[in-house]
This record gives sequence, structure tokens and C-alpha cells, in this order.
Amino acid sequence: MVNHCPKLWGFCFYLLDNRQVDKIARVFRRKTNSVHGQPFMKFLLEEDPDLILTTHFLPNELISCLKKRHKFQAPLITCITDYYPHAWWRDSGVDLYIAPNQDLVPQLLRLGIAETNIATLGIPIHPNFAVSIEQTIIRWKLGLVEDQFTVLITSGGFGVGPIRKLVAHLNRISTPLQFVVICGNNLKLQDELIAVTKKTIHSIRIFGFVQNMQEFMAVSDLMISKSGGLTSTEAMAKGLPLIALRPIPGQESSNCAFLLKQKAGIRVKNERQACNAVEDLLHNPDKLQELRRNMTRIGRPHAAEEIISYVKKFFKIDEAG
Repeated sequence: MVNHCPKLWGFCFYLLDNRQVDKIARVFRRKTNSVHGQPFMKFLLEEDPDLILTTHFLPNELISCLKKRHKFQAPLITCITDYYPHAWWRDSGVDLYIAPNQDLVPQLLRLGIAETNIATLGIPIHPNFAVSIEQTIIRWKLGLVEDQFTVLITSGGFGVGPIRKLVAHLNRISTPLQFVVICGNNLKLQDELIAVTKKTIHSIRIFGFVQNMQEFMAVSDLMISKSGGLTSTEAMAKGLPLIALRPIPGQESSNCAFLLKQKAGIRVKNERQACNAVEDLLHNPDKLQELRRNMTRIGRPHAAEEIISYVKKFFKIDEAG
């Protein structure tokens, strides 16, 4: 639905965020999820963990069902991994909500969540994103030009999105730039991009699936991508300005709205607008620097460590426990 009917997905997303609609939908959702989630619930009862920390709303619903039946009582903490708290995240069995930013607190309160059960600690990401990186060394390691303005283009692990058309538009920019394109597992896209970029004044490097995204972000001046929760958070951690291309209605458009409110990102509707945005920032370095400062300001690179530390204090867990 997200790939082929994004507007329908967006309609469902916002419809089910309505509290009254959610009350009705939740009844049916719990029945179907309790059937499909039987292996997971069986696993929980067998393992009997002392504490659970989730990063998705589905397990919250299943665990809450077990708690209501008095089959399971361990504390449940959930990390909201988008910059908008959809009603799906609210569940009676959740003991602590970790929000990515203070801006989400009023919305969580409107969902009926007590302020004492909310902590604004960020979205947990890999510790590698908190490590300072020497640009010159990493550019040499990745085979990149050392002193050229670099634009990072990502398409997710599956290599979806209008990347080919985007690169074709960017190829028309008259100032020589360096483009780094991450294609994920999409081998066909890699071949297409190689064909498109054979004759160009730009330095274009094409990569498949990578596991060192923190290095690519650290050596880039600008990023063009979807505004997913983790992608946006990783970019914040590295202070990397984001041009959000065609954010999908729902989570991505909500994340994008957050970035725009913080003056840390730019939203574009199509590839031509993305190209124009790159040229504008290229010729207005002060504007680019302001975006970078704002990205850095809202970044929480140490969120994972802070969450663990807070959870230990909240539930009075000693180091041995």
C-alpha cells in the first residue's frame, strides 16, 4: 500500500489516529493480532523476561493483552520511533513512553498518557553515529574526492524510490559536485545509474547495501532521502541537513513536518524541486550552515545510552540486576 497507494495509506493513517475511530478499530485489531501473534506471546510466556523495551507499536498491543489477562506483569517500555505519536502507540500495558523530542509531549498527553510516564530521550540509534570522524581519512577510505561538495542520496535497504530520475536531474547542475548514491540491494538500480552517469562533469560514486552509513553521512554536506524516523534521527546525530523527497503521507510526512518546524530540513515534491534545492544551498552557504546547526541542535546521538540509564533509575534496577 505504501509503494503503490501512498495516498490511501495516508488516509488510513490519519483516520485511525482519530481517537473515536481508534477505539472501534482497536477491538478488531486486537482480535486479529492476538491470532497472528500467538507464537510471539508463547515465546514471551516461556522466556518470562524481567523487562521489555520495544521500538514498534505491535508488540505493545500483544503484551497489553497478556497483562489484561494477568498472564504477564513485567514492565513495558516503548520507544516511539517517529516524530509524531500516532494513537497506535498508546496501550494500557505500557509503563513508560520514550519520546524523541519534547514537542511530542502535548500530543501524548492528549492521548491520555500521564506526564510522569513520559521521558523525552530521543530515538535509539547505533553508537557509531556518536563517534567523531575525520572527513579526510574517511573520504580517502571510501574512494571519494577529498575537497568536493558532497550530496548523499539514499533509497533504503530495498533501493526503492525515484532515484534514477533524481540523479538524472542532478546531473544537469553546472557546478561540479560529488554525488554518493546508496542503492541498497537493488542491483538493477545500480546498473541503471551507471548507464545514466557515464558522461558527466560530476564525481558520482554508486554503492549497494552498506553497513557504515555513519561514515557516508559524516563525509557528506547534504542528504536527499525519505524522512523515515531512523534515517532522520541518524542525520540529526551527524548534523547532516536533509532534503526530504516525496515523503509518504503518514509517518514520513509527520517526520518531515517536525524537521521543517525545527528549520532543520527541506521538503520537496519532485526531483526537479530537489535539484533546485541543492543549487540554492550550494549558492547560499549561510542557509546550509543554519540547517546544519539546527540538525545538530535536535540530534540525540547518545539516546540509546541515555535510555538505558533512565530505565535503570525509573525501575530502580541496580547494575547487578
